[in-house]
Amino acid sequence: MGKNERGRLPAEILFLCGFLLGMLLPNLAWKLQWKQKAMASVYLLGAFGSRKVSGVEYLLEIVRMRGGYFLLCILCGFTVFGVPMAVLGMTAAGVELGALFAMSILQFGLAGGVVGLGLLFPQYLVYLPVMFVTMDMVYRESMGMWKNHGIFPQKIYRFTMRSLACIAVYFGGMVLECYINPWVVEKILNSLKFF
Repeated sequence: MGKNERGRLPAEILFLCGFLLGMLLPNLAWKLQWKQKAMASVYLLGAFGSRKVSGVEYLLEIVRMRGGYFLLCILCGFTVFGVPMAVLGMTAAGVELGALFAMSILQFGLAGGVVGLGLLFPQYLVYLPVMFVTMDMVYRESMGMWKNHGIFPQKIYRFTMRSLACIAVYFGGMVLECYINPWVVEKILNSLKFF
């Protein structure tokens, strides 16, 4: 491990472990004959049901759901809670995506996997890189507190400016989710004759 790698959040490893866990849990539940079909159906109904809301209302709902959590993660960077938040946040993101793919494929086959990808495109092309950068930033800032280094005004300013940049880019992903993703999902569903 190089000098620059010390103190870095192992975000990729946490995300991949969470993704694998998210893929395995629905598969185990399916084999144990739990209510897998109900889980997948509820998710898809929730995902498609909200698409009927008008653009601004839907964007506000996305900002409330995703933006609140993202802002909480950044605020935790100013405290010692940033370390566990970053670790749990990256793992949870992996579990969420892994479970989405597994449930979609288990319920609807390969076509379900395509729809699962459609539910994530194009906003996750923005969300994931921003999450990796932000969680690493939060982890490092918070780790400085864990080690009793405190926060210096320069570091607060730099962390705040980088956080504002991440918020702006993340908001761009929310706009994509609101205005582009429903169109993508509709095209996929129409081409697959899914419903």
